[in-house]
Amino acid sequence: MNNIMKQSLTYIALAVAFFLPELASANPIGTTLCNVVTWFTEDVGAGIATLAIIIIGVGALMGKVSWGMAIIVGLGVAVVFGAPQLISLLSAEGSTC
Repeated sequence: MNNIMKQSLTYIALAVAFFLPELASANPIGTTLCNVVTWFTEDVGAGIATLAIIIIGVGALMGKVSWGMAIIVGLGVAVVFGAPQLISLLSAEGSTC
């Protein structure tokens, strides 16, 4: 590429960043992580957690899984569904997801 073309592309990129500030401050990683958190703490996560508790509970009643493991799974589900509230309590700005 020659020098004039590089400068032109640089000026165009700066103009786009200047006139479209939402593109400059976009946070695709944060948005993706918030989508994953939403996915796990809403309907899909509730279904998976329900199935896990049912399976572990039946296994514990049949003696195939220890009661300690059943308690650990229950605590894990509580942590997953309580994490957004815990983060909003601990952070100064609150959770933005």
